[in-house]
Amino acid sequence: MISNELDIEPFRARLRAHGRVQVPGFLQDGAALRLHDCLRDEVPWETAQRTDAELAPGLLRSASPGSGEDAAALQAAAERARHGFEFYFDRYRMIDARRDGLDPELVLHAVVDFLNTPPFLDFARHLTGDPAIRMVSAIAVRYRHGHFLRAHNDHAGNEDRAYAYVINLSREWLPDWGGLLQFLDPAERRVVDTFVPLWNSLSLFRVPQPHVVSLVAPWAGSPRYSITGWFRRG
Repeated sequence: MISNELDIEPFRARLRAHGRVQVPGFLQDGAALRLHDCLRDEVPWETAQRTDAELAPGLLRSASPGSGEDAAALQAAAERARHGFEFYFDRYRMIDARRDGLDPELVLHAVVDFLNTPPFLDFARHLTGDPAIRMVSAIAVRYRHGHFLRAHNDHAGNEDRAYAYVINLSREWLPDWGGLLQFLDPAERRVVDTFVPLWNSLSLFRVPQPHVVSLVAPWAGSPRYSITGWFRRG
């Protein structure tokens, strides 16, 4: 699945030096195209938001993109975002679905298996220089118009997250469409680096690290698709 032409050594050095790196041409072309088509056409998406938001999860799962319910839920999330951490995007929980035998036809299940094979875990350990990595989590994500993820650092008390990753699967994405992965200084007052979600690239960064996904513009030509998660020690 990983491109046979990929030389990771320059990216390994950059990751060590800066704590973050973007690797172009990460997957074999055919694998990237197949995953893009799956995310575009086959995934039964649900809407994700901050877990303590006072909005019925059932409403979010049933709201159709662009419907009145969807617009109302997005507007409510935007209002909450004025006061602190918030997010609103579509997701498919790949680990849970694989465990529970849901949607068995989806190629995403093969991705979960691949990311947790000994060869890929060895690849992750070599790329990061962290020999303690023992598993990879995965979520499929779709950002539509108005979707966003406010500033956070990915730290989780119940998981030992070593690195966060994003496999970008949006074709011909333009920077002014938004959906940019932006890294912040510790005070979260200044952008210090930006990764555009370039087609078939891997964005990888050490956890914890303050970052945002900027709001997707209303003129974006397509949704922003990705598979994301963490290289975990536990």
